[in-house]
Amino acid sequence: MTDTRSNIPNFKNIKYVRPDIEAFEELVKSVRFKLMTAQTAAQAMEAMAEYEDATSRFDTAYCLCTVLHDLDTSDEFYTKENDFFDENLARVSELSSAVLAALLTCPCADEIRALYGDMIFSKAQNHKETISKEILDELAEEASLESEYGQLQSEAQIEFDGKTLNLSMLQPYLESTSRQVRKDAYKALDDYYLGRKPVYDRIYDDMVRVRTQAAKKLGYNSFTELGYKRMERYDYTREDVERFRGYILKYIVPLTVQIRKLQEKRLGVDKLMFYDLNCLFAKGNPVPQVSKDTYEDAAGLYFRKMFGKDPSFFDILSEHGFTDLISRPNKSTGGYCMYLEDYGIPFIFMNGNGTYDDVATVVHEGGHAYAAIQSADSSPFLECLSPTLETCEIHSTAMEYMSYPYMDIFYGDMADSYCQMHMTDGLLFLPYGCMVDEFQHIVYDDPDMPIEKRHMVWKSLEEKYQPYINYDQETFHALGGAWMKKDHIFTSPFYYIDYCLSQICALELWIESRQDMQSALAKYNTLCSAGGNDTFLNLIKKSGIESPFDSDVIKKVAYECCKFLDL
Repeated sequence: MTDTRSNIPNFKNIKYVRPDIEAFEELVKSVRFKLMTAQTAAQAMEAMAEYEDATSRFDTAYCLCTVLHDLDTSDEFYTKENDFFDENLARVSELSSAVLAALLTCPCADEIRALYGDMIFSKAQNHKETISKEILDELAEEASLESEYGQLQSEAQIEFDGKTLNLSMLQPYLESTSRQVRKDAYKALDDYYLGRKPVYDRIYDDMVRVRTQAAKKLGYNSFTELGYKRMERYDYTREDVERFRGYILKYIVPLTVQIRKLQEKRLGVDKLMFYDLNCLFAKGNPVPQVSKDTYEDAAGLYFRKMFGKDPSFFDILSEHGFTDLISRPNKSTGGYCMYLEDYGIPFIFMNGNGTYDDVATVVHEGGHAYAAIQSADSSPFLECLSPTLETCEIHSTAMEYMSYPYMDIFYGDMADSYCQMHMTDGLLFLPYGCMVDEFQHIVYDDPDMPIEKRHMVWKSLEEKYQPYINYDQETFHALGGAWMKKDHIFTSPFYYIDYCLSQICALELWIESRQDMQSALAKYNTLCSAGGNDTFLNLIKKSGIESPFDSDVIKKVAYECCKFLDL
């Protein structure tokens, strides 16, 4: 995508066409033969270009289908098309793995490596170790279960305040200044999950079973090993992650306990309860001072000021329909940025509901979109345009923290309150993210664990990472059910620690931005422009960001955050 507007299509005019899987399979056969017989790097790259073009068409159709389905989950056509991808993604992954395997053994592989670096070969090897024909049935079943969970979440209907609300639309009540409203809203939410607990338990149990089955077929001891491979962790191990979680327990959890004590005094309650946690201020959490209908304009202005370009990339996306920011019935939950490769254009999807989190989300997803645009020409291989996920989350999370000087655009004279809230929220998240990660390690290391024992594991981890939580024996939480609310536990195993690692890196950039915004932006742009041409630790090192696995880095972050929050 360029900064000119004339060559950008309108999203509504992009036509979805179901991919022809048989044609893709035939092309793969041809490309593999050409790679196996290529005598020069030019011949091999010409064959790879054919494959990359076909892959781009498939990926674009998949992203388009996902967005159109999520914009209206009641549309039966895209629900069926979504099923088509669930049934065929594993097959396409296996075909892609076959092409990359041929690249690994190509007669001119060394010449290609010299020209384009090691990363495509690392990814090819990783594909080979995570995808095979033997597990296609398991991959298809896994995709189907993930869709079932997503549909269950998006179809939630909760009767409250005389209205029928979905999960996103209930959120403002969970943050109400009225303690009784918060309590009642949580009761309605938790009753919803409690009433469907057997369904959520069954879906997750099936996910653990099928993922473990796939891992065993590939020769791994557990899905934990396969999960790390899927997350493309090339330069750190589960031992590194365990050590990182230990640092968060040591340096961050004590800060969160102090934050909750201050919150208890601020709210004037005798004992802080779980339904109080989302309301940090007695007068209520800061909310955007601009209406939801003007989020697009405000975000455009923010990115113009941040990067000094008019129009901003966000202005162009918004003008051409590549943003959808407001919650409504039959719209899927959550927020994301998807990249339509054929067009080189990202789509930003979120569920604005008038709460504090709206602005952080649009800035977060905007960071992803900006990075996708910056790295669009960073590699001839689609596989290397985007880095591994912990690096991607620096793109988005650092943008959140560096946005503080411009928050008056959204919050007016409440901008300082937003920044305090956002930083507080970020610190509180770190132990929660580690808790989600440790929960998944325990579950997948012991896949035959009885369902109810999983709930008790979650309860014990809450006591470890969130020692301030008081449920007062509320039924759903007394059963250890709170993990069922977290999408990533179901759909993205072992992803959640990536947010924690990226947050430490993002906070490093925030610390620098307070002294020199241009220096911080230079590092940020270096990281975004590099795409996925190297591993996580190498990319951040080249960008001048220190490793989050260094305890001194976490201590420094904790100290600076303490000063900012006057803890």
